[in-house]
Amino acid sequence: MDTTTTPFRFGLVGMPRSGPAWTELARRVEDLGFDSLLVPDNLAATSAVVACTAAASVTTALVVGPYVLAAPLRTPGLVAADAAALHALSGGRVELGLGAGRPDAEREAAELDLPFGSPGARVRRLERTIECVRERTPDVRVTVAAAGPRMLALAGRTADVVALGATPFADEAALAAMATTVLRSAGDRARDLVLNVNLVAVGDRVPPWLEQRMGLTMTALREAGAATYLSGGTDEMVDTLERRRATTGVSYVCAGTDHADVLAPVVERLRGR
Repeated sequence: MDTTTTPFRFGLVGMPRSGPAWTELARRVEDLGFDSLLVPDNLAATSAVVACTAAASVTTALVVGPYVLAAPLRTPGLVAADAAALHALSGGRVELGLGAGRPDAEREAAELDLPFGSPGARVRRLERTIECVRERTPDVRVTVAAAGPRMLALAGRTADVVALGATPFADEAALAAMATTVLRSAGDRARDLVLNVNLVAVGDRVPPWLEQRMGLTMTALREAGAATYLSGGTDEMVDTLERRRATTGVSYVCAGTDHADVLAPVVERLRGR
């Protein structure tokens, strides 16, 4: 898979805890050289669109976006309206992340008194949502999160960025197989697609909340040959990412905001290369 000409990009994913802390974080993320600051979609937290607007208001180049909005929880028109507003307020610095709904989105749909729908219905809702966004604000870059073959194919046909929803223990071969499905479905537009992965760990530790919630450990990730984490020093991380780009096509790398400092030297070495 010859994708070594796709430049590296780097993003951080986090949720606001207070207004001042969030805007300070946005400025710091930009100063450290990251390309984007992305916000999970979670009803129990601050609205991703509101948080992105706040981050964009205190930065000049940082790209912002939800990572990713669950399409079943919103009408396509509402998503398109929010995307247009965020695009205007940020000066076009938006990557709109969309998906068919993570596992706990069904509970959130019930809290909102909304039908969650069958898998097929959710995919159709997502596809219609993408269409509405494109119709209203064609310049908005769309990220589609995908894991299974049907969603990977949809992402290949419709997205600008495809977030590969691999399990934490997926190895490079698994990522490459997912990428192949995406690129085959993309046809002539494959050369313009960007493949993205969100790392579960950087350095030599798994975030405590992931260890508690999912039982992830560095030992388990190493034994699985997982391609969802980076270990070692800066040189080793750089070599790993360059190898993974060559074998999987992934050039856009994200991680949690708590990994900002350890990942920053890698960003300085690889961003735009």
